[in-house]
Amino acid sequence: MELNSDILLAIILVLLIALGGVYFYLKGKLKEVQEIAAQAAKSSAPVMRKTPDDKQKHLFPLKVQAYERIVLFMERIEPSSLVMRVKTNTMKANELHGALLHNIREEYEHNVAQQIYISDNAWNLVKQAKEETIRIVNMAANSMESSATANELTRDIFEKMMVLPQSPSQIALDYLKQEIKEIL
Repeated sequence: MELNSDILLAIILVLLIALGGVYFYLKGKLKEVQEIAAQAAKSSAPVMRKTPDDKQKHLFPLKVQAYERIVLFMERIEPSSLVMRVKTNTMKANELHGALLHNIREEYEHNVAQQIYISDNAWNLVKQAKEETIRIVNMAANSMESSATANELTRDIFEKMMVLPQSPSQIALDYLKQEIKEIL
């Protein structure tokens, strides 16, 4: 038994010495890396911080472009222009309904990134206009017979729009125009 405990003690002692060596080696390497990083930081050119004016100078064209794209989006989902752009003579009401919804969602997805450049209020109005337009199209489609034509759906959409004091898109457009005037 004594032999085994002596061997075990020797193994533990060798392991401790090896671990100590690895520890001091890695500690030295870490210190070298830190010194190299510190020298690199000192020798590199100073970082130019952008002033608020520089940021605004670069952001302003992006903001204006975002407002332009959102205005175009609102114009494109306005039911009168949307129906005229999407509808064909051979469509049935259910085909037109699907095409209108697809077009609205596609236009929205294409412009969703613009929200980072416009105000939260403006973006909320844009989303609301999109949802209200979808709701109007769905209401008109749900009131149609299965054999209805695209012309009948178009007429029903326009009738529902005529009841409103302003279209959802126009409400959002008015707000966007007011906001962009404040920025310019």
